[in-house]
Amino acid sequence: MAQQRKQKDEKKQPDYSAGAMSHLAERTEYEAWLLEAVYSIAEKQWFPTFPDSIIYPVNSSKPEFSENFDLESIVTGHWRSEFLNVGAPLVFVTTFKLLDMFIEWIHENNERKKAPFQFEKKKTYLQEKYQPPIFPSFIESKPWLKERLIGFYGFLGPLRNTIIHDRHFTSSNGTINVSSRKKKGQGITSPVEISSSDLGTLAFTVVSILKYVNNTWSLDQYHEKSLRYKLDRLTRLHGLPSLEQRAPFYPTVRVYSTNPDPRIVDLSAILSDIKKQYPSNDCMFDLRVLIVKGGAVVDAFRFSWVRLENERFKWDNISSLEEYQVSIPDDIELKHLAESK
Repeated sequence: MAQQRKQKDEKKQPDYSAGAMSHLAERTEYEAWLLEAVYSIAEKQWFPTFPDSIIYPVNSSKPEFSENFDLESIVTGHWRSEFLNVGAPLVFVTTFKLLDMFIEWIHENNERKKAPFQFEKKKTYLQEKYQPPIFPSFIESKPWLKERLIGFYGFLGPLRNTIIHDRHFTSSNGTINVSSRKKKGQGITSPVEISSSDLGTLAFTVVSILKYVNNTWSLDQYHEKSLRYKLDRLTRLHGLPSLEQRAPFYPTVRVYSTNPDPRIVDLSAILSDIKKQYPSNDCMFDLRVLIVKGGAVVDAFRFSWVRLENERFKWDNISSLEEYQVSIPDDIELKHLAESK
């Protein structure tokens, strides 16, 4: 027994090199492609950028809020409803298969051998207490994410088996209802409903995690909050407590100023204004300052939320402005340049 434990202690670290990542991409290519096609999963579509949507005219402390975009669509994304009305079971099974292949890849990179075929064995492996499997650093460094991935796997596996093997389910208008199934002490003890919205969120979450793992997407603060928010919408499917993450809102604020130094802008006041307008959201913003002289914009600066927050909203930490200069936008409205009397 002591020798076995020693051998376990000496187990090699998993291989998550570029070659391993390439292998993961190859083995999940078809399933990922299907889900990306069904849900139009592209970073630009699920994390779109909009024209400056909050504007402070010259010499005005009162912002204008543009409502020409659908905030909810930013949060939930879009999906192809016609296909999902009839194809929801296929999408669910494909989503679980993608997760299952990822878990098998984790097992093989940790144990240096082929993962077991049986779901229960893979589930038990994930729940190992003495020497749990090590996930890629992106996930391993975020216990909240690792725990929920394991929770997804344990809860969704029996649903997949019931759909595939027993056909104990119904599907209508994109919603799946899986009937109870109990066999040899295992299975589903009560019916489970997965709405079309939850199915879309689940599919996007699994696909996006793989994109973060292989660095196709980078996880900035906005992306991380979006991921946490989506996990909170799926608490029933992973069985863990809410992370208490509100829907993130990330607009670009435009300030017209007659002062040649953009650092006079009151950052805290802007954030306060946004929070008053969107009290249910977790708000952040990028800042664009347009310098006005003689009734025209003569210079422009843009500051990212990451930089502003890292500097703790203190302008005195930003000494040089050259790196923040940007081109003057071409959508300037004259009404925003008129100085108040």
